[in-house]
Amino acid sequence: MITLTDTDLYLQDFNDVWFTNCNDRYRALKGGRSTGKTYNFIGLESVFKILSDDRRNILMVRQNDKDNRTSNFPLIKSVIRRLGLMHLFKFNNSDLRITRIDTGQVILFAGMNDVENITGTSVEYGYWTDIYFEEASQLKSYEEFRVVDGSLRIPNYEPDLKAQITFLFNAWDVGHWLYEQLFKGRLEDNVEELETNRFQYKSIPEFTLGADGRGLSLHISSSYCNPYNSEDRVAGALELKQIAYEIYKTEVLGCWGHIGEATYPYFNDKLIISHQEAMNMSYVYTIIGVDIGGTNGEGKLRKDEYRSAMTMELTGLTSDYSKLVSINEFFYSNEGQRIHKDGPEIASDMIDCIISWMKLYDRHSTIMEGQIIVYVESADPGDFQGLLRAKALEKGLMNIRFVNSTKNKIQSRVDFDNLLMAYGEHLFTDQCPHLIREYRASKKGEEGLVRQDGNDHAINGSEYSWIPMLPRIKRYKTFKER
Repeated sequence: MITLTDTDLYLQDFNDVWFTNCNDRYRALKGGRSTGKTYNFIGLESVFKILSDDRRNILMVRQNDKDNRTSNFPLIKSVIRRLGLMHLFKFNNSDLRITRIDTGQVILFAGMNDVENITGTSVEYGYWTDIYFEEASQLKSYEEFRVVDGSLRIPNYEPDLKAQITFLFNAWDVGHWLYEQLFKGRLEDNVEELETNRFQYKSIPEFTLGADGRGLSLHISSSYCNPYNSEDRVAGALELKQIAYEIYKTEVLGCWGHIGEATYPYFNDKLIISHQEAMNMSYVYTIIGVDIGGTNGEGKLRKDEYRSAMTMELTGLTSDYSKLVSINEFFYSNEGQRIHKDGPEIASDMIDCIISWMKLYDRHSTIMEGQIIVYVESADPGDFQGLLRAKALEKGLMNIRFVNSTKNKIQSRVDFDNLLMAYGEHLFTDQCPHLIREYRASKKGEEGLVRQDGNDHAINGSEYSWIPMLPRIKRYKTFKER
């Protein structure tokens, strides 16, 4: 049997909630980025639990089951390899199942997008004893969680075996039900304690959500819990503390994020520069992004109608790879127009705009230099990309390439953009009034949506232009997605 001393784990700040020291049914571990909680609990603890008792079986849950394939499953497999225990387990990579060979115990992976599948799953050997909710801040429904919670029961004739449910998450929004149901009035953020002691902890033995088990352990961890953080990461945290204290409190100290309605609280007038200032800069890349407004709000194209705004944004990455600059834009909407333009007409206007940009920036050495690359919304329901290509050919514009926009979660786009703006590294010229207006007005949507849908067409176009540059942007090298 392996012991903790045989591993390289760093548990000194998590001892109180490690399963051998904590019998509470519910554990909620929130914290900053890179605190070590995922490695310790999803990785190490799940293996130790399986090896400690041949009656235990574990379920790893994400909001979306597919996310397990690139997160929980490979993490646990890598931990088992590092511990030198590969001979004890077999791995089903297609069904995402890890089985202890000699006992038949399993670690399974599921998503809250299929709650019935979770509650209907049974095991051949032992009992379901443990459920881990990784990235629990993504869990949408408290009611659906309670359904899963109620399905985790240990028979009365196994009094020494305890079931345990564990939440692990970054505390992005204090409006989430995890705060209301678990933390509120029990363990509130203490910034001073997190700065000096690295973590906060409290156990409430009498806590219950029903008749299925008692006890709640709450743990808040700062990034300073992780002794393996690099010097660059520590220096970055201190710089963030000076530049954007609210982001620092959430991303480094693990405090709850803001509950305000604004999607972009770090957008401000200091980020707006004159077009001439942008012209005085040098760029390593400039890319155009196009957002299609030709849907009815349900992803279906209205025949020959483009009712929402059609936008095109020109964005540059400065030659030192540090700043994004929204340089210029095209914006058209049929809304309020007596005569509506159809797709070919709008495509023609966009190509004319690109040609005018080529003339405007002809003497600039790095704006629109070489081949022009245009990223067009990949969810384009009416092949607007084909219309653009045809109009470019018709007008003799040969040095241009149209490609589908790359995929990236809206939450990640918003998080990274806010970080850039906090550091003053996403700038906007006065030639982008519609983009600036949307940033000012953008609010969170209903049911946990990070951004209201509808009044974000220029923002989408801007994102399609800079997402392809992400691997090159300096700030992105230390950015971690939710």
